[in-house]
Amino acid sequence: ADTGATAHMTSHRHWFHTYEPFVTPVRLANGVVIYSAEVGFVLFEPEGDGVDGQPKELTRVLHVTQL
Repeated sequence: ADTGATAHMTSHRHWFHTYEPFVTPVRLANGVVIYSAEVGFVLFEPEGDGVDGQPKELTRVLHVTQL
């Protein structure tokens, strides 16, 4: 998760617990524009030092197949 991101996005549709169609442009760092296909929420379990082991939910995650 990038806490400074304008929007969270992934190409992994199987990560989504719920989603709905949502097409919006996404401008990449190199200036190329691609489009989302859906938006929904992702539930994941963070790993690493200092994590509490509790699942975290990200809402309004964009599904962008071209990533």
